[in-house]
Amino acid sequence: MKSVARTTSTLTLKNVSPHLHRVLKAQALRHKRSLNQEAILCLERAVALDAGRPSLGSPPPPVSVGAILQPWNNRAEMLEGFLDRDS
Repeated sequence: MKSVARTTSTLTLKNVSPHLHRVLKAQALRHKRSLNQEAILCLERAVALDAGRPSLGSPPPPVSVGAILQPWNNRAEMLEGFLDRDS
């Protein structure tokens, strides 16, 4: 199987206002990311929102406890039915 090398592009932002720079830098510090990583994440989120899908850096949507436990409940019901047949 032939592997495909992934390349990244460089983007330079010019004329960034001092306020935007301060806010982005503060967010990066709070999230323990570099300024570059924070800017990329903000851009990914903005593009994803525009496209109507979650961004790569977004946390997954919440899942109910019932949805997590449902497969286990199904297995338990199956086992109970199996054990009842043998009695």
